[in-house]
Amino acid sequence: MNIHGDSSRPRNTEPSVNVALANALKRLHPDWNDDTLHAERTNVIQSVSESHSAVQKSTPKLTGKRPDILVAPPRRQPVIVETEFHPARTVEQEAIARLGLPLKGSGEDIEGVLSVILPESLKHGNLDEVANVTFQYATHYLDRDGEISRWPGENDWLEGKVEDLADAIEFVSISPKRIATSTTILEVVVSQSAERLIEWAGEDALKKIATKLHQEPGTQTIRMVTAIFVSAFVFHAAIEEQLQIPQIPRDVSISKFELLSLWEEILEVNYWPVFGIAKELLEELPVIAVPRVMDRIARSISSLAQLGAMSYHDLTGRMFQTLITDRKFLATFYTLPESACLLAELAVNRLDVDWSDKTAIEQLKIADFACGTGALLSAVQRSICRKYRRTGGDDMELHSVMMENVLIGLDIMPAATHLTCSILSSFYPSLAYGECQIHTMPYGIEEDGTHIGSLDFLTEDYSYSLFASGETLTGTKTNHTQGYSVTLKVGSCDLVIMNPPFTRPTGHEGAIKTDTPVPSFAGLGKGEVDQRAMSAKLKKSQPEFGHGNAGLASNFMDLGHRKLKDGGILALVLPFAAVQGKAWGKARKMLNDHYDDIHIVSIATTGGKDQAFSADTGMAEVLVVAKKQRSSKKSIYCSNLRSRPVSFLDAAEEAKRQPQEVLSGNILEAGFVGVLSNSVIKSAQNILQGKLVLPRSTDQFLIPIIALGDIALRGLYSLDINGEPPRGAFKNRKLEENEVPEYPALWNHDANRERMMVVQPDSSCDVNTGYEQKAVDDWKRTASRLHWNADFRLNSQSLSMCITLDECIGGTAWPNVIVNDNRHEIVLLLWSNSTLGLLMHWWKGTRQQQGRSRVSITAMSGFPVLDATTLTSEQLDLCQSIFNELKNETFLPANESYRDNIRKQLDRALLCDVLCFPVSVIESLDLLRDQWCAEPSVHGGKKTRINTGYLD
Repeated sequence: MNIHGDSSRPRNTEPSVNVALANALKRLHPDWNDDTLHAERTNVIQSVSESHSAVQKSTPKLTGKRPDILVAPPRRQPVIVETEFHPARTVEQEAIARLGLPLKGSGEDIEGVLSVILPESLKHGNLDEVANVTFQYATHYLDRDGEISRWPGENDWLEGKVEDLADAIEFVSISPKRIATSTTILEVVVSQSAERLIEWAGEDALKKIATKLHQEPGTQTIRMVTAIFVSAFVFHAAIEEQLQIPQIPRDVSISKFELLSLWEEILEVNYWPVFGIAKELLEELPVIAVPRVMDRIARSISSLAQLGAMSYHDLTGRMFQTLITDRKFLATFYTLPESACLLAELAVNRLDVDWSDKTAIEQLKIADFACGTGALLSAVQRSICRKYRRTGGDDMELHSVMMENVLIGLDIMPAATHLTCSILSSFYPSLAYGECQIHTMPYGIEEDGTHIGSLDFLTEDYSYSLFASGETLTGTKTNHTQGYSVTLKVGSCDLVIMNPPFTRPTGHEGAIKTDTPVPSFAGLGKGEVDQRAMSAKLKKSQPEFGHGNAGLASNFMDLGHRKLKDGGILALVLPFAAVQGKAWGKARKMLNDHYDDIHIVSIATTGGKDQAFSADTGMAEVLVVAKKQRSSKKSIYCSNLRSRPVSFLDAAEEAKRQPQEVLSGNILEAGFVGVLSNSVIKSAQNILQGKLVLPRSTDQFLIPIIALGDIALRGLYSLDINGEPPRGAFKNRKLEENEVPEYPALWNHDANRERMMVVQPDSSCDVNTGYEQKAVDDWKRTASRLHWNADFRLNSQSLSMCITLDECIGGTAWPNVIVNDNRHEIVLLLWSNSTLGLLMHWWKGTRQQQGRSRVSITAMSGFPVLDATTLTSEQLDLCQSIFNELKNETFLPANESYRDNIRKQLDRALLCDVLCFPVSVIESLDLLRDQWCAEPSVHGGKKTRINTGYLD
C-alpha cells in the first residue's frame, strides 16, 4: 500500500519544494531571512530586453521565468538557485540563463548560480524533512575574465544536504571577477603611490620608514609602505559609517596634519591593529609628500569599496606577498587562498567541538607562529564562523572574543602583522574589540638579549611584542614602541596551523649568497654577529623535530608540538621533502611517535609550481594534518590531488571527502605521497611485504624480498674517494681515448651510453701522492662490477643498476654494490631493471623533482630486492642465460617502459621462467606498468609519457 496515495500523482510541486528548501536555508545563515532570501518571487531580476549583459545576450534564455530561489544578503554578490526534479534535463540551461543578469533595484549582476537536482522522493515525501534529503548540485559562475565556468567539471555533480548547498551558496557569492578587478586596482595604486613617495619623501624619511618596518630601504620596501597606507584607507572606508568614525576626505587635498588627526580620532575608538603602524609611518613623511601620495590613494577608495574589497580577506594579502623584500631569506611564501581554505577546513573539521556551543568556541586557542599575510588564520576564522552559522548561531557574536582570545598570530615583520590584523578585523569591521593576540616578535640582538622571533617560545612562555597590534576598548595607548609581554604557555593551543619558513642555516637555497654565514637568520638586514647569536640560541632549544638540513620549518614544528595540548591538531604546509627527505627523518619519527590520524595531501602533477600550495615557491609541497595523541595503531591517510584547488568551494569539498587510508603505510615510509593510482600504491606496498598482488587480479603470489644490505655491501661515498686528503685517496678525471687506467671508475651519468645493462667506465681515479696504500685498500674493499643508480632520472635514464665487464670504482652517480656471493650479481641486475625493480626504486626514492628518484648511498642498504639466496642453482643459471640473451639489447628510458619490448621480455622471463609464476600474471603486470608510467612523478611531463601518441 502506498501511504502517500497514487505515486503517479505527485503530492509536492517544484514551487512547494523550493519554498521548503528556502526556509531550510534561512536557518543556516543569520543574514538569510525573508528580506534577503526569496523563493518563487517575481519581478526581482531584469528581463532580457532590459539587460545589457554580453553574457546574457550570448546565452539562450528562458525569459519571463522567476528564479526558483534568490539569495541576496547585503555586502555579498547575489546567488540564484535553480531546481528541477530528476532527471532535470533543463536545470543547467535555466541556471546559466541567469548569469550576467542584474537584479532590479540594486543593479547587482548575477555572477554565481547553482543548478540543483531534486530527488524523486521529494515529490511524495514530507517537506519538513527537506533538510535530510541528499541533493545533486553544480555551480556556474563568471570567472575573472567574465567567461562562464562550471564546477565541478562537465557532467560531474556534487552530492550533499542543505548544509552543503548553503556552503556552496556562500562560496559562489565571492566573485572571481571582482577579486581580479580589485587586485588590478590595488597593484596600480600601490605602484603609482610608491613612485610619488620616492619622488617627494626624500632619502632620510625613506630610511626612517624602512627602519620602522625592520627592512632595508628600497623600491619594494616603499611599495610595502604604500600598501599599508592603502590597507588603512580601505579599512577606513569600511567603518566610516559608524558613529565617532570620521569620513575620508575625497574632494580636497589631504594634508599631513589632517590625516594624522583623522587616524588619531579612529585610534581613540580602537583599531590599533590597522592604524597604529600606518600612523607611525605617516609621522615620518615630510609635509609636502603627504598630499601627493595620499590623494592618489584616496581617489581609489571609492572604486575599491564598491567592489567590496574588504570582504575578500585575502585580496590585499596577495599584493603584500609580492612586496616582501626578504623572500629568499625569510622564505615567507604566501599561502594561496584556496590552499589556505583546504588546510583550514581539514584542521577545523578535526577539532572536537560542539559548534552550537558559543562558550566552547570562545575557549579555543588557535595559533599561527608565522602568520605572514594572515591567509591561514583568516581561513580558520571563516570555517569556524560558518560552522557556527550552520547550527543557527550568529557568528557576529563570536567576532570580538575571537579577536581577543581565540586567534593568535605571530610574525617578525610589522607589515605582516598589520595585514593579518586588518584581514581578521575586516570580517566584521564595525565591531570593536579589546587587545588582540597578533604580535610582531623581536628578531636579532636587542637590549634584553638575543631573539629569534616566534621561536623564542621554544624555551620560554613569555616574550614581548613590538608594534603591539592590540588595544583596550578605551583607546588608551600602551607603550607600543617598547612592547609588552606576550604569554604562550606549553600545551595551551587546540590548533596550530602554519606555513613556516623553509630556509636552512646551511645556505642550500640557490638564491642566497654563499658568504652569508647563517641564511636562515639573515632576514631583516641582520649581520653576521646577529646571525650567529640567533643560531646559537636556536641550538639551545633541544629540538625534537628540528634538524639543520631540514630548515626552520622543522623548528616551527617543534614550537607547534610544544604549544599544542594533548588531542590538539597540528596543520602545516611543508616542502615535499618533509615526507621523504633524509634530513626530515627526525621530524617524521616524532610525528609517528606522538601523533595519530595523520592526513597528508599532495598534488600529483608535473611542474614544481603546480605542485605547490603556496605562491611563487616553484617547489612541490604537502599539507600535513595530525592529532597530537599517542596510539599503538597508527591511522594514516593520503589525498593525492590531480591539481591544486581552483576555488574555495573546491577546497571545502575536498576537505569533506574521505581520504584513502594507507593500511600498511606509515609516516616513516611515505612512498604513497604524490601517487595517483591506488593500484600502484597497493602493488608497491604488497611487494614490500613479499606478496605479488597485481591490478585486475585476485591472485596472490609470494615473492622473496630482502633488503639489499642483507646480501650485499655498499661502496664508498664519493667524497670518501675523491675528497680532499686525508678523506679521499684519489682524484678523478675523464678517461683519455684508448687509455687503460690503473683505477678505472664509473663516475658520472650519460643516459645515451647507459641503455644496455653493461656499461663501460668513464673515469680514471688517480692516486694522491702519499696515499698509495689507502688507494689499494679501498680498491680491494669496494671495487665491484655491480653499480647502483643513486640519482635516477626516470624520464631519460634506462637503468636502476648496471654492470661493468671488470671491477671498477663507483662514483657520484653509480656507487658500488659489493655482493656477498658473486652468483647474485646477475639476479640483482635483472630484478632492478625489471618493471617491479623500477617500481621499488621509485617507491623508496625521494621524488622532490619530477621524473627523478634519488636513493642516497646510506639508504641503499634498506632497498628491497629479490632475495637471490632463495633461488636454486637452476634458477641462478637461468638468470645468467637471460642476461646473456639481453645484455646487448637497448632499453628505453624507464618512463617509456610501457612501450619497451626489451623490458617486457625481461619481465616475462624473470617472473614466469625464473620465479615460475603463471603466464596469466603478464596481463596484469602490463596494466601495472602502464599505470606506473602514467604517474606524473615518473614521466615528469615529458612528451614521451604514455597516452600522448609519441613516436620516435
